[in-house]
Amino acid sequence: MGQYYRNLCQLLALVLVSSISLDASAGIKCWTNKEGVRECGNAVPAEYAQQGHTKFNAQGVAVGHRKRAKSQAEFAEEERIKKQKAEEDRKRQEAEKADRVLLDTFSSEDDLVFAREGMVSAIEAQIQLTESHIQKIQANLDRMIVIAADLERSGQKPTEQAMADIEKVRAQIADNRSFIETKRKEQESVRQQYVADIERFRKLTGKE
Repeated sequence: MGQYYRNLCQLLALVLVSSISLDASAGIKCWTNKEGVRECGNAVPAEYAQQGHTKFNAQGVAVGHRKRAKSQAEFAEEERIKKQKAEEDRKRQEAEKADRVLLDTFSSEDDLVFAREGMVSAIEAQIQLTESHIQKIQANLDRMIVIAADLERSGQKPTEQAMADIEKVRAQIADNRSFIETKRKEQESVRQQYVADIERFRKLTGKE
């Protein structure tokens, strides 16, 4: 029964469109109300303005259709997709640039191995130099501690400056050890990067 009335209303709407003699440029607009029934008139009611509607001329011929307005959720999803695509494009361009640099810089896998070992060795040299420096600082710290201990055994109290100097030297040793730890991590990072570079080079040159 509901379908019957709905079809009847749609038929009446078409009859109304074809029977009203208005200027062709004005037209009749048809929309669907909350009950799912098709309605027509000179203007779309405000409550349905965001919905899609079809425009008919005086002869009842559809001459245009306006899509419904997008919801905030749809706009947000479009923006998310747009940003995602932009990020994917950026990563692709960066990868292509890295490939060009790799091929322009190295002519063979041996060149990559040589470069890797050179970087690792350079970092190792920094580590060795720092370790040597630590040994010297540690020897100085040991002497300072012995002097302070001798004073205490003789019943004298080390000066505040002497104790401050001891703490300062200890801090220098800690800083140098932290530097070495950072450089060890840097060495490992270089090795891992060159593993990836060599693998990529093989793929780009067809030598997998």
